[in-house]
Amino acid sequence: MIFKLILIGCSTDITSRAEEINAFVAENLGSGDHVGSTILFYSPEEDRNELLRLVPTESVKLVCIARYQPETILEALQTVEKEEETDLYLFPSGYAGSELAVRWAFRTKGSSLVHVSGIECRQNQLIAKKKVYSDYLFGTFRLNKKPYCISPVRASAGSVPVQMRRHVIVGEHDLTLLCKDQFIKASRWSEADTTASLEKSKFILIGGRGMGNEKNTANLRELAGSLGADFGVTRPAAMNAWAPMDKLVGVSGAVTKPEVCIVAGASGAPAFYAGIEKSKYIVAINTDSKAPIMRSSDVAVVDDYKPVLDELVKLMKA
Repeated sequence: MIFKLILIGCSTDITSRAEEINAFVAENLGSGDHVGSTILFYSPEEDRNELLRLVPTESVKLVCIARYQPETILEALQTVEKEEETDLYLFPSGYAGSELAVRWAFRTKGSSLVHVSGIECRQNQLIAKKKVYSDYLFGTFRLNKKPYCISPVRASAGSVPVQMRRHVIVGEHDLTLLCKDQFIKASRWSEADTTASLEKSKFILIGGRGMGNEKNTANLRELAGSLGADFGVTRPAAMNAWAPMDKLVGVSGAVTKPEVCIVAGASGAPAFYAGIEKSKYIVAINTDSKAPIMRSSDVAVVDDYKPVLDELVKLMKA
């Protein structure tokens, strides 16, 4: 099977994404008659040689673009892959990789599946596994139409540091003049936090559906600042726009490993818990003593979060 890895050097978490893909390839494509290469996208201001260190295959094709934008990536792929025959495209995990996998499958008349935890290659089909029914069961899917376009689940095979190797550059393409974002009438750039900062955090306070509204979530964020903690939210809180998406913790956002993690008002769904299970110490605050997070934490406090955290702030100041 001929497979290609897609790496987006423009992303702030390119290192962790490259290590995840490296682990996925080692676990699922490490044996058998498979031939792999990488397409690395980067922008002019980035250090190309530093990005090359993250490429897990010997063969690599370099594509320079003005900046990350999904439509530009897809148009660039069509340009550089026009004459290529590829069985499998492996995109990064996360929102960007999932979007690109689905849209590239549509353009190439192939098949796609995202949040995949494992694959098995057979003669004329690809067997893929992923969690279904709120992550309580594994589902097996058969993909028949090539090319197969896959995006793995976050940390599905852990992360394996990419070993230094000598690369063979099979093509270099300067597509900085390829702009496919004419639908943008006006744009303004502003500095923003990313999930990468949460993934490096040592102390995190996370709010869930129990916050109830945007105002309470904002108050919790202030409490996090008073405690000297970084702030995150669960998927329900993010989807209700109580906090920015870059504060999302879980398989669709930041996968964290802090020294201390305080979770307030979250039930502890598997998709969320996967983002905090590597924490050294978990404190859960919830009015529901039977919430799953209460059984999975080191300390469980059955109470409303605000008086508990207010008292904690007083103790820390003292």
